Amino acid sequence: MREPEPVPLGADGIDIQAILRGSRIPQPGYRAESGGTPVRITVNRHCVDDDGTFIPDTGNKMLSFAVTDSVLQPSTAIDVVRHAAPINLGPVYIYTPDLEKTWSRYLVAAFFSGSGSMTEAPPDFDWRKYSNMFRDFSVHRADKILGPLTPVYHSLNRDFYQPYMDRRGRYWTLRRVTAPPESSGLVEAFVATLGALSRRSAIRSDIRALALEWLHAGIVRFTFQRILEQRCFQLEIEIPSLNQMTFGRFLPPGCSPIIREPAQFAAGLVARLYEASAASYSLFGTEVVCDERGNPPR
Repeated sequence: MREPEPVPLGADGIDIQAILRGSRIPQPGYRAESGGTPVRITVNRHCVDDDGTFIPDTGNKMLSFAVTDSVLQPSTAIDVVRHAAPINLGPVYIYTPDLEKTWSRYLVAAFFSGSGSMTEAPPDFDWRKYSNMFRDFSVHRADKILGPLTPVYHSLNRDFYQPYMDRRGRYWTLRRVTAPPESSGLVEAFVATLGALSRRSAIRSDIRALALEWLHAGIVRFTFQRILEQRCFQLEIEIPSLNQMTFGRFLPPGCSPIIREPAQFAAGLVARLYEASAASYSLFGTEVVCDERGNPPR
């Protein structure tokens, strides 16, 4: 089947405010030009309240513009987006594997508050979450047309990445944390698990992490709350020791690959809990009674 053609830009360009209000975005994208050469711009809308510390902290959105089909300089890709969409008065950000080279695809991002006005990306924004084009990349900021590009972030080039590894995004402050003893060999996996599960919206946007407690051997208990219903649940999780990871002796449920490092375990755990949340409101855990302030039972 032939791929649909991108939509030609009208006189007013891409209707940013309509997209922010929830209007349908053409999946084939928009057709633009750069020096007479055709360029495709594909737009995506993202709710980003939990992906950085925005002020105010509700209703914030990121619009990402994928610029493809032509080999361009990074500054030219930004210029193409600015001419296609009414974002000339605010900061925009560009993802690129190398600022000194030309590429046939870029990701340009602009941020908007709940009122629809352009805003800045916060210093702790989780750029990696929306970097599906590139594994290793940098993000640069442009404040005006043909202005200089200022670096704001360079990704960690890691096979297994969680935002807590470079302080990205927003996190819950857990009500109770009980770590295993240093001599157990479990501390590294526990810290990775704590960081991954504490991230807001790591599993679902309405799941709040309340407690992570070491019980015995490699078993920890995770307590979380379904925010909308104010219901609390617990489940037990087995975490790997350094010895198990070093010698490939830890296999998580579901016949996953052998766990070799804490970040790998944490990333796989979040993925498994996300899948479980689609099938079970409790993530296959046990419901418990929390007090009026949401504290887990002792």
